[in-house]
Amino acid sequence: MKPPGRHRLRLLRARMLSPSVRSLTFDAGESPFAYRSGQWMNLYVPTPRGLVMRRPYSVASAPNHAGPNQLDFAVTRVPEGPTSNALHDLGEGAVVEADAAGGGWLGRRDDERTLPALYVATGSGLAPFRGLLQEELAQPNGPPVGLLFGCRTQADILWRDELDRWEKDVPRFSLTVTLSRPDGAWRGATGYVQTHVASLVARLRPGVVLLCGLSPMTHAVEQTLLAAGFDGARIRTEAYDA
Repeated sequence: MKPPGRHRLRLLRARMLSPSVRSLTFDAGESPFAYRSGQWMNLYVPTPRGLVMRRPYSVASAPNHAGPNQLDFAVTRVPEGPTSNALHDLGEGAVVEADAAGGGWLGRRDDERTLPALYVATGSGLAPFRGLLQEELAQPNGPPVGLLFGCRTQADILWRDELDRWEKDVPRFSLTVTLSRPDGAWRGATGYVQTHVASLVARLRPGVVLLCGLSPMTHAVEQTLLAAGFDGARIRTEAYDA
């Protein structure tokens, strides 16, 4: 029996987004599962050793975008991480629990929604931004929106088909993917995101910059933005450690 205040999530489908990141789509059942794009929530995951591990994960889809009362997560497999390994090994139909209330929110305030925005993410830090962008880009009109996404290799570009479709179909959306370990076939940007953020800010002139990724990246980008004169009050950050 689930504790009060938790939801049971049943795994509907899963696929690998990269060699280390798995996408999981859960069904929350008939009871409404309310959350906002850009939130995270605790998942309670049974592991092979019999322990139930609690770990926060960002929801990687806008409400009902994956399907009615369904939601996506993106989980990076950590070699010594029991929770991530259990989620990578989870079979369709398996059940995990989640807190009813979503966790902290990463997004624009209401008074910022008419302003151009730049999203900066690395790795699975793209997960909360995916939901925000699904919601944002579904609107026919709005301000310019840019995404600067840092990955190691081309194989690590998460949701590449969706990103490419937005870039093609939504004129106000601009995409910059930069690789730290490019191969000879790559013709895009290279290096870390902090080497490109200042030029993108100068071009896009965003009213707000949102950051999500490992804490060394978010700290480096924040320092770059502040050094370029960007208003620190207009920076939204969600950082995590490996």
